[in-house]
Amino acid sequence: MSKLPGDESVTAGAERKPFLDAKSHDAIDRLLETIHRLRAPGGCPWDRKQTPQSLRPYLIEESYEVLEVLDQIDSIEKLKIPKLRDSLCEEFGDVLMQILLHSEIATEAGAFSFTDVVRTLDEKLIRRHPHVFGDATVADADDVVKKWDLIKAAEKAGDAGRKLSALDGVPLAMPALARAEKTIGKVTKVGFQWPDVEGPLGKLEEEIRELSEAIRSGTQVQIEEEIGDLLFSVCNVAFMKKVRPEEALRGFLAKFDSRFRFVEEGLASEGKALPGATLTEMDKHWDEAKRRERSEKKSP
Repeated sequence: MSKLPGDESVTAGAERKPFLDAKSHDAIDRLLETIHRLRAPGGCPWDRKQTPQSLRPYLIEESYEVLEVLDQIDSIEKLKIPKLRDSLCEEFGDVLMQILLHSEIATEAGAFSFTDVVRTLDEKLIRRHPHVFGDATVADADDVVKKWDLIKAAEKAGDAGRKLSALDGVPLAMPALARAEKTIGKVTKVGFQWPDVEGPLGKLEEEIRELSEAIRSGTQVQIEEEIGDLLFSVCNVAFMKKVRPEEALRGFLAKFDSRFRFVEEGLASEGKALPGATLTEMDKHWDEAKRRERSEKKSP
């Protein structure tokens, strides 16, 4: 077995000690065999009929289920909580299943295998970390990101054989808020950004005025366009203040969910239900939910 670049822990001329023990290796091998049997003749009818396109929604769904568990883990210590530990382990497994299914389909088509996926990732990580596996040096984590981007850009330029746009590498299928954040980050790196947050704040106020005008006298198309402009401006303000808009909105939605369920429970305790309660009655319980949140935040 050859020595990895930068693996100074290995004595010259000695073989690198396998990272996986026999038990781990057997578990992975068994999983690969299980996926193969699911897709093989006589396997599972559902798995056998899947295609890369039919699996798309499942990959997205499983990824969001991972995020749902991660939302409950705000510290490394919480990884040790049995329920969260087991849930995260299971959800990671579901995402891995999607990767393995795609790889098995590709193997059947004679395109690539799971081994190719692993090897490609390993080679990329080594190539893009010359400060670990080579002689390059970095000042800090930010410098690592800058060098990663430079290496990535050089690789993409070589593959494409053309001059790249600063916006290359932003997946069009990303959720809109995440794509906006990625886009803003890309153009900021090439200088297309205000020097401080006052610029984006001013633009945000301008977009609010334009949306108000469109609502009063514009068409539906104009209203939609102005809402898009407003959302992008909000994302830019968030970017300047190092807030991830997707995470900020997810946090608010979790809070909204908790408050609204409190409203439903409060109305039920009064013998009322939705629909049927007045807005005033709902607001009373909503305000109580907010007061409880503030009280819980103050508690040690």
